[in-house]
Amino acid sequence: MPEPHNIHELKSLQGKLAYLRQFISNLVGRCQPFSRLMKKGVSFEWDESCRKAFESIKAYLTRPLVLAAPLQGKPLILYVAAQDRMMMPNELNYSPIEKLCLALIFAIQKLKHYFQAHTVHLISRANPIKYVMSKPILSDQLARWYLQIQQFAIIYVPWKAVKGKVLAYFLADHPIPAEWELFDELPDEDVMVIEILL
Repeated sequence: MPEPHNIHELKSLQGKLAYLRQFISNLVGRCQPFSRLMKKGVSFEWDESCRKAFESIKAYLTRPLVLAAPLQGKPLILYVAAQDRMMMPNELNYSPIEKLCLALIFAIQKLKHYFQAHTVHLISRANPIKYVMSKPILSDQLARWYLQIQQFAIIYVPWKAVKGKVLAYFLADHPIPAEWELFDELPDEDVMVIEILL
């Protein structure tokens, strides 16, 4: 993939990247150096920051297993985390567990074909499936989430049970902003946390 030499080639590149966006972690952040070139009246100057961003995206896409096809009969592993920076204003008022539910619903909508064809092992700090499934009275929103979740084979795996460096890599790609406050007390805590006694 050659570097863009003008605004039309850059737009073409961004169109191709948008098509692959579900496979590229933090695509918006990775493409940030290109944004100034997209403004009207700005001359096209492909500088060092653009070159580095372009090379970073190329390296990310050429690493082994980034775009590997799933194996039939093997479960897919889905890591879910929720951050306020991508949420609508009304979603910012959700509880932490509701934000995880929202992240799961977003993943289902974007990756529906994978959910239909495979069992999905959901790894997160809290169990959004149990939260939605255990509510005695569902709001309209929870009822919609319930209908979307229950049609797929999704198995919750507590993040503490995950071995190796996989979780560390996931957290490195999705850092928690410094201004976030971490709380141990969560509403309906008995529903959200599973303790494993060995």
